Amino acid sequence: MKKMSYDRIGNTHIRENGKKRSIFDKVNEIKQDIKTILPEVEGDKLISMLSKIRTYISHKKKGVPLGRRGWKGYRDLTFNEKVLYEYLLKHNLSPSTTYRWFIATRIPSDVKEKLENGQLSMKKAFQISANRRRVKASNTGLMMIEELRTITRGL
Repeated sequence: MKKMSYDRIGNTHIRENGKKRSIFDKVNEIKQDIKTILPEVEGDKLISMLSKIRTYISHKKKGVPLGRRGWKGYRDLTFNEKVLYEYLLKHNLSPSTTYRWFIATRIPSDVKEKLENGQLSMKKAFQISANRRRVKASNTGLMMIEELRTITRGL
């Protein structure tokens, strides 16, 4: 089974009460609601919490696994994660889908601005965002290799 990158989410609209709605609008609405209940949680911390809740659900509510490999046990959700989970349940939102929406709407501000002005399509905006992240990771890797070469020459 081929995994789909969250950057390349196909549908950029959701149906709500029988009408199409942009996922950007929905994510902003969720962020505003969460800011009222958990003002200290923002940005990447919120995405991390959604990921933990999603994992908690996928492990049949045993807990959030500790570590990636090997058996290290499970931990329960933290207080903030429980509050966020209750919010998602109350508003009939799937933690997995909400997490995907938050990841997909994480595009650079200049691209988002062009998108809002109608200069870019949603699909193109996601492609640009994915390419920038890929190039950044590639450049970091090349810099590390060059550093290693410099160090080994000095030995």
